[in-house]
Amino acid sequence: MNLTIEIEKKEDYPFIKKLLERLKGVKIVSNEYEMIEGVPAHVFEAIEKYGENLKEEDLISKEEFFKFIDDEICRLNSQK
Repeated sequence: MNLTIEIEKKEDYPFIKKLLERLKGVKIVSNEYEMIEGVPAHVFEAIEKYGENLKEEDLISKEEFFKFIDDEICRLNSQK
């Protein structure tokens, strides 16, 4: 069973980690990274940096996006 715990105060992490480690069978797989909007901070920052580097020619319109989605749905449905 997997369990995710979010801790508001970063300074509480060592105490909670120590407490959980005392429980038999508990394995902590935390990378101790900060979360932003449910995404690890380093991933969020990389996406933000990528977005800042996009040029107008890299973008598509809303209409083009939905046409692409419709085409992909048709393609996937035709494979059945």
